[in-house]
Amino acid sequence: MAMSMLLLGFAHVILVVLILHVGGCLLVDPLICDSSCSGIPTADFSSETGVRYTYRYSTAITTTLHGSNIGRDGLTLDCLVDIEVISKCHLMMQIRNSQIKHLSPQRDHSVLHLKSLRESLERTSLKFSLQGGKVTALCLQEGEQVWALNIKRGLLSMIQTSPMVTKLKEETETDVHGTCTSRYERRGPTLLKSRCLKQCQQSRLANFWPHSVALTEDTMLQMELHCVQRPGKTMIEEVNCTEVVSLATSVRTSEPVKTKSVSMLLLLKAQSGTSLGAESLSPGVLTDLQFEDDRTSRLRKTTPQKVGQTVTLLCSIASDPQLVSQEFLQLVFQLKDMTLPQLKTLWQEASYKCRNDWQPLLDALPACGSENCILLLTDLIMNNELEEGQVNSFLTALALIPQPSPQIIGSINGLLGIPQFRPKAMLAGSSLIYQLCQRFHTSCGETPQVQSFMRTLQETLSEGCEEKEPYQVRELFYALKSVGNSGLSAAALIPLLNRCMLGHKAELQLRLAATQAFRRFPCSADRSVLLQLYRSSQEDPEVRIAAYQQLILCPDQKVFEVVKMTLRSETSSQVGSFVWSHLTSILRSEDPMKQTLIELLPDDIISRDFEAEFWKYSSYSDHTFVSGFGIKNVETSMIFSPKSFLPRSVSANLTMYLHGRAHNLLEINLHMENFEPLLRSAFGHKKDSEPDGKNRKQETGRSRRRADEGNRREKETCLSKTDSFLNQARSMLFGRRKADEERPRCWVGLKIFGNELSVFTCDDIYDQVHRVSLNMAGLAVKLLKGHEVHLSHMGVLMTEELVLPSLSGVPIKLDVNMTSLLSLHLKGSFNYRDTSHFSLNGYIRPSAYVDLSARMGVNGALGQAAVEWLAELKSSPSLDGSFQLQEGRDIRVTLNTPQDILDIISLSSRVFQLSGDHKEEIKGPKSQIHKTACTPKSWSKMIGWQLCSNVSYPSLASGITFPPTGPMHLSLRLLKLDKGLYYYLLEAAYSLHYK
Repeated sequence: MAMSMLLLGFAHVILVVLILHVGGCLLVDPLICDSSCSGIPTADFSSETGVRYTYRYSTAITTTLHGSNIGRDGLTLDCLVDIEVISKCHLMMQIRNSQIKHLSPQRDHSVLHLKSLRESLERTSLKFSLQGGKVTALCLQEGEQVWALNIKRGLLSMIQTSPMVTKLKEETETDVHGTCTSRYERRGPTLLKSRCLKQCQQSRLANFWPHSVALTEDTMLQMELHCVQRPGKTMIEEVNCTEVVSLATSVRTSEPVKTKSVSMLLLLKAQSGTSLGAESLSPGVLTDLQFEDDRTSRLRKTTPQKVGQTVTLLCSIASDPQLVSQEFLQLVFQLKDMTLPQLKTLWQEASYKCRNDWQPLLDALPACGSENCILLLTDLIMNNELEEGQVNSFLTALALIPQPSPQIIGSINGLLGIPQFRPKAMLAGSSLIYQLCQRFHTSCGETPQVQSFMRTLQETLSEGCEEKEPYQVRELFYALKSVGNSGLSAAALIPLLNRCMLGHKAELQLRLAATQAFRRFPCSADRSVLLQLYRSSQEDPEVRIAAYQQLILCPDQKVFEVVKMTLRSETSSQVGSFVWSHLTSILRSEDPMKQTLIELLPDDIISRDFEAEFWKYSSYSDHTFVSGFGIKNVETSMIFSPKSFLPRSVSANLTMYLHGRAHNLLEINLHMENFEPLLRSAFGHKKDSEPDGKNRKQETGRSRRRADEGNRREKETCLSKTDSFLNQARSMLFGRRKADEERPRCWVGLKIFGNELSVFTCDDIYDQVHRVSLNMAGLAVKLLKGHEVHLSHMGVLMTEELVLPSLSGVPIKLDVNMTSLLSLHLKGSFNYRDTSHFSLNGYIRPSAYVDLSARMGVNGALGQAAVEWLAELKSSPSLDGSFQLQEGRDIRVTLNTPQDILDIISLSSRVFQLSGDHKEEIKGPKSQIHKTACTPKSWSKMIGWQLCSNVSYPSLASGITFPPTGPMHLSLRLLKLDKGLYYYLLEAAYSLHYK
């Protein structure tokens, strides 16, 4: 019996927990549905219990493009709203007689087929608490859909007021937009209300730019909300609100796309009468006025069978790039909504290749970027179902996921145990951890998956950096780069980094990587060893410069004093020149992110001048460019060492500032060692034992046979010298016989958005070339047989969505999608006897297609009112012909010209107005500017072709805007003027005469 009671109690606990989480709410408040109220309400409704207020509510939403001549377009919602007082602070709202309409330039369309939406809007009543003019709580009833609740939230936000304002007041308020500042101003019997909406949407805007840093207020979107309220004795009598959200796509153009909503709430009557049935309401779930993303309505009814049909369709329409781009993007969105079991079923059924060897599903999975897609891909890697090259590409794409989850980090942890994927997995995992920690600052380091990853890095570095085998150096190198990516566990990792930096027996690349690993550590981390390295004149100049670069990221007075004193007594011309050029460039820089550093630098920081010859001494440069599309800053550095006359390190960094945010787009670093012997060989430096074939002479009057033998020997000598140089370069770069300290070494690092995504050493480059050579062997066999080869790759470059609440309760969305399709058609035949006698004929037809779509406006369950901009870039050049070499003397080159028009590049864009299912192209101004330019006819007569460019765009007084207010087109093409031209023929013959 006791056990039964225990189980029954446990079941009740589970039931309560489930109820608590219904609809995303956290707790049940039994007080919200009874007559008691917490706190002291400003307006007491006790004397008006049972009174019902009837309002007329209407809202109209339109999205327009500046400069377009299209008529009104949008959607409206009209209804009656009953609000009944059920206690001194609790009220209940019921919507009835709702009408939803889509507006178009032709006529108003009553949406009769949206009967189910009207029924959902009117189905349930909403109980809420009103205290001090503020809606403090909502009682969510079972069956209330999210989109309908958001509309009611917007409606209730309009009745929020501040009745005690006498003149002017600012206060923090929570409504459908979120929590931010409201400003109330008394104007006689009315109140003017405005909201600081950017403050409400700060987190949403930051998530839209996950790989950027906010410097100032975001200027991409301008948001305004102004209301005129007429308060009554207990309830608001009339409210009129205007909300405007405008998009600025560039610095110079303002508000080209604007979404405007006008809402009105008018009290019709107040009467005591039939109750709305508050006593029949169930104990609801506590929630608030803040807008909630309706994720369930966005889920598409996808099944593995439907997605399989999309894959089949993609294979059948491979010849239409525009349709392929649209369907491929649809496939990516379908994959985002699938569960992991569904994805596994889909992989078994639809992972096949098309006739052109394209595998759509494999290209779409990395672009999907959802947690389930990533988990499937990591499972495929663990099961050895993907090739190594595909895995490396996937891991690089994975590192750019904007919002990773701990489960994705856990899947990366599983790849750390596979030796061939461990380096790439380290870089990808550390980049994702940094993104995760940017979103959850406090709890990130406590996540088990993150702790496991960081423990792996710590265990790798705990073995030290000195006297390691090449494979150990490589693993330590990637681990150090990963530490720099993550920026975590500074306290635990800094002692290990210090050992590597101070270890003079460690490889230079490890010492530099350990120094650069501080780049994302907080400024509170211990940097004393960096100061020690920079001040020590006995240290390697490259290490000292790297230490200085990390110190200057967290400047303080101690650092400035050390820099000034060290610069004054500097004995290394390389270190002194770099620090001097860096400080000089910074003081002149217009880079927004460097202005704080400029203000902190003491006036006497440069205590000594150094040489500025960049081809001899280490240097740094900073250049800033300002244009209509933001500010661009380019930093370059070149570091020399006394060990070499060649630069040891070269780097370039590109940062773009747009709409108040900094985007560190790209950074490339190149480091080289021991390349001097290879360079000398390339410029003709010969060893004493090297045979000199140039001094060979032949006597006059010798027989023809003797001359032919001489020619043959000369060619063999030339080939021998060429092979000797190539073999020497190969042995110098990749050979194992030379001592490690004498072998050329290099590494190239690539950072995108500040994340180190790729690091290649000389050995990695050789392995990659060898792998590509093996993969090309099969391609070569097909070409030798005369078969056509088709290579293609489809990728999604961007799928970003920004969802903003509106006062109407419907979401305002900004969607940006970008896809690319690259393809290559090859066909030919190759007849080969030797290097002096062969023939090659066929064609090469590369093509590229990039599709960009951007849409802004209202898009929800009620319909859409938006502006859509579509742009496409096409390029399809071709090369068709043959090359013949006979007996090393006769050359014949044929270039076929089967096409009359050759499109080199074509860029076009169109703009559409969307309202419900209606889509209309915006033609823009009646006057279009057309420009055509062609090469002179005298040139065209010589070659039979003419190169022409065509440009057309809308004519506006303000010039070209982005996006354009109408169709735009730009093309560059070759036109065949000589219709009788079929091919070009070049024939040449040569012979060698020796003296």
